[in-house]
Amino acid sequence: MSYIDIMGYTAGMLVVISLLPQAIKSWTTKSTKDISLWRYIIYVSGLIIWIAYAIIIKNGPVAVMNSVGLILAVSILYLKIRHG
Repeated sequence: MSYIDIMGYTAGMLVVISLLPQAIKSWTTKSTKDISLWRYIIYVSGLIIWIAYAIIIKNGPVAVMNSVGLILAVSILYLKIRHG
């Protein structure tokens, strides 16, 4: 693994970790009233495009980390839609 891959995984981990507090709070409290629905729709769309881009250019760190981020973001979006 090259230092560039390590840098990519590190950046991706930080982005994923930044989603954890919101995901945990949303799942625990079932409250998403202060979360913007449009922010998460746009964010999820962006992550899907990042994953497609990473697959096309064969960049593992970007694909893997954005996939993990997508799982967390979709879970928050699901809760927002379900619990409003």
